[in-house]
Amino acid sequence: MISLRDYTSTDVERLLELANNKRVSQYLVDTFPYPRADAAWWINIGCREKSTITKVIEYKGEFVGSIGLTSQTGWRQHLAEMGYWLGEAYWGQGIATAALQEMTDTAFTLGYRKLYAPVLATNTASMRVLEKCSYRLEGILKSEVLKNDQYFDIHHYARCCSGLIGCVSETGP
Repeated sequence: MISLRDYTSTDVERLLELANNKRVSQYLVDTFPYPRADAAWWINIGCREKSTITKVIEYKGEFVGSIGLTSQTGWRQHLAEMGYWLGEAYWGQGIATAALQEMTDTAFTLGYRKLYAPVLATNTASMRVLEKCSYRLEGILKSEVLKNDQYFDIHHYARCCSGLIGCVSETGP
């Protein structure tokens, strides 16, 4: 149904088209919507940084969104932050769930013990995607994000690599 691939320099226009939709960017970090130069920087440099794994989500051979992991450092080096988005036309079709499950499986094979995803309180669809992939709500951080002159709570979801040797279970050590 879906595949994950690296970004290429030819993805700039599609990235701008999908991610600069206000209904999509309302849930993303403040670097969205992208100016063209920022999109080109992201594709050619930003998504290739050592601490990240970022992929294009393709559905039926078409670029429909993006998913990525950002490694943490120091005493949190066993963690990675998960982030993803889809173009609005692709919402509600199971694409994000499939991509999240694939990236989650990849992350655990790379040795991460825990993945987490911060979600704006208004993004209930993303919360459902996480729950379908066995992520659990760990807490709600009040007024954690200031976006468009409004404060938002963040729902902090996480999944541990239960079932793998040396990993913490979903319910504890």
